Amino acid sequence: MYTVMLVDDEKGIIDGLKVIIPRYLPECKVVGYAHDGIDGVNMVRELHPDIVITDIRMLRKDGLEMVQTLVSEGVDSKFIILSGYSEFEYARKGMHLGVKFYLNKPIEEEELQHCVRSIIREIEKERDKEKTPEQVASPDIRVEEDDTVLKKKDVIVEIKQYIFENFDKNISLADLSNRFFINLHYLSQLFKEKTGQTYLEYLTQVRIERSKELLEKTELRIYEICQMVGYTDTTHFSKLFEKAVGCKPSEYKRMRIRK
Repeated sequence: MYTVMLVDDEKGIIDGLKVIIPRYLPECKVVGYAHDGIDGVNMVRELHPDIVITDIRMLRKDGLEMVQTLVSEGVDSKFIILSGYSEFEYARKGMHLGVKFYLNKPIEEEELQHCVRSIIREIEKERDKEKTPEQVASPDIRVEEDDTVLKKKDVIVEIKQYIFENFDKNISLADLSNRFFINLHYLSQLFKEKTGQTYLEYLTQVRIERSKELLEKTELRIYEICQMVGYTDTTHFSKLFEKAVGCKPSEYKRMRIRK
């Protein structure tokens, strides 16, 4: 049994995960939860969970500060962070702290399973390294899934993660097809089936959300933001932004400044 701790200031998220985890991840047990990073640090120190699922934005101490504190103390727990599309920089900082996975809210059961089971496999590898040859040779209860099934189920999750980390680059569906060794036509169909969006729609959504954050929080010019989110043509970027948001980037920035 693998122990899981939850840290989120939204009671609904905590309650939802307490239902989802035993239902979809019977090899895991929720051993505790906290509603902010300070209580989270103290509970992780006390409970030593295998996995911590934490929100980023919380009062008193946010999720990344909590992770940073625990990592600096040498805590062995593995971390999954919960984020919204508007929290790109927070999520990227988490990656630098060794956080392997992030989940967008609202949480999808399939993505949660993928992230947790990937971490479980990592934990098992680490435990094997610590065992003697006799222990490794003895029977051990594992989470076992057929590799082919795993690839089919997890590939879209991995692709979404790759897009999140590389949305500012010129990534085509053909590039993803080559990188993940999947037929181009099949990948296009599978992506639409799993996400409800075409690849281009999803990439555009990620880029537009990041550009909104940059418009709100920086003094960068429109053409600079355009380039930072992966576009070379400012006019094209402005049209896409207006279609998605309902106003031009310059208008969006003025409205946010007035607020």
